[in-house]
Parts: sequence; C-alpha cells; structure tokens
Amino acid sequence: MIGLGVLIRILRKAAGRPLEKAGVLPTRFYLREILEALDRDDVGRALRLLTLSRGAWVDRSRWELVRQQVIFRCRLLMEHHDRRIRLIEDRQRRLENKRRYPWRWFRKAPAGNRGGCEDLLALERRARALLEKYEAELKSM
Repeated sequence: MIGLGVLIRILRKAAGRPLEKAGVLPTRFYLREILEALDRDDVGRALRLLTLSRGAWVDRSRWELVRQQVIFRCRLLMEHHDRRIRLIEDRQRRLENKRRYPWRWFRKAPAGNRGGCEDLLALERRARALLEKYEAELKSM
C-alpha cells in the first residue's frame, strides 16, 4: 500500500506545473516555492510565482511579507553587482595607468585584460539592469 505522502508527491510531480501556472493552488504553495527560488537566487522565478499567486487563495499578509523579501533580495543582489562594477572599473583604471610608465613598455600589453574587463562590465551592468526591472515590477504589484 502506498502512503499518503508518496501519493501527494506523485500528484504534485504529475499535475503540479499545470496547476501552478493556472494560479489555482493555495497561496502557501506559491510562497514556499518563492522562498525556495530565493534560496537559489532565482529572482526571475520568484517574480513569476509572485505574479501567479496574486490570483490564488490569497493570504494577503504573508504574500506582502514574501514580496518584501523578494524586493530586499533584489536590492542585496544589486548592491553586490554595484560592488563588482566598481571593482572592474578600478581594475580598468589600473590597467590604463600601467600603460603610461616607460619601464613597463617592454612588458606584455594589458590589452587582452581590458577586453575581458569590458565583457565582464557589460555583463554586470545587464544583470543590474535586470534586477532594477524586477524591483520596479515588484513595487508596482
């Protein structure tokens, strides 16, 4: 005989995604999934689940608390990206300064390092812009 917990897990695996996308599951399910997504720093999934949970059987105070947690995580991640952007820009400035001194003329030019820094900088700026967009969406809910 199969236990009730095993049956629930099988049902959740089989019908969980379609029901999740329809927004008909209880709010606690969505909130638990949102918190698990935040543990993995998957803010995009947390935002999608938060918008889906608006149509669920809403426990408004818990939903608002989780929304604030997602906004807080967005701000933390934006600060992390800001710090990395500052470090990369500082690294670029140091590479520029190294090129000016005559005793460094015979060393290998740092042009290869600058290209990698520019790619990293563009990637960090895109991530920061995406997090800003997520925060704006969360504030408008």
